[in-house]
Parts: sequence; C-alpha cells; structure tokens
Amino acid sequence: MLWTQVAYFVTGLLGLGFLVLEVSEFARMLEIGAGPQRSAFLSAFFTLVGCHGLHVTVGLLWLGTMMAQFLAKGFRPDILRRATCFALFWHALDIIWVGIFTNVYLLGTSP
Repeated sequence: MLWTQVAYFVTGLLGLGFLVLEVSEFARMLEIGAGPQRSAFLSAFFTLVGCHGLHVTVGLLWLGTMMAQFLAKGFRPDILRRATCFALFWHALDIIWVGIFTNVYLLGTSP
C-alpha cells in the first residue's frame, strides 16, 4: 500500500508540474502576441497541448480518487479493476502524445 501511494503521489507531482509549466508557457506566449489566432501552427499548438493538459488534469483528479479508494477500501478486486482502467487512461495519453509529437514537432519541421 505504501509504495503504491508513493508512486501515485510522485506521478501526481510530475503531472502537476507539467500543468504549471504548460500554463506559464501559454501565458508567456500570449504576452508576446503568439496566441492561437496568429497562425495555423499556433492554433494547432494551443489545441493539441491544451487537450493534453485537459487529459492530464482529468488524470490527476482520477489519480487522487484512486489514492483515496486504495486507502479506504484496500486492494479489492473492484478497486484493482478501476486502477487498471486508470492506468490505461494515463498510458493511452503517452501513446497518443508520442504520435502527436512525432507528427507535429519532428515531421512538421522537415522541409
């Protein structure tokens, strides 16, 4: 139980750190006039990264819920099934983001 809670807590801190960096980056970009209305690239950037941030936000709420359920109910089969669903949600984000990153940032910079 302890190591599960520690791992979830560290995951939550990293997700929260990402959100703080994302919001500060968006704020800096908007300050210099690089908002989504400026170009198609920036529009896609704000949409893709913003959707990623929304997914992380939902994941953090779910993560907190799972931590509370583990503490309150332990490792019952129904709670473990929910944890598996959460893991699929969280890691699907990784897979999708690798595809988006490859297409937008790596392939998008080729001539």
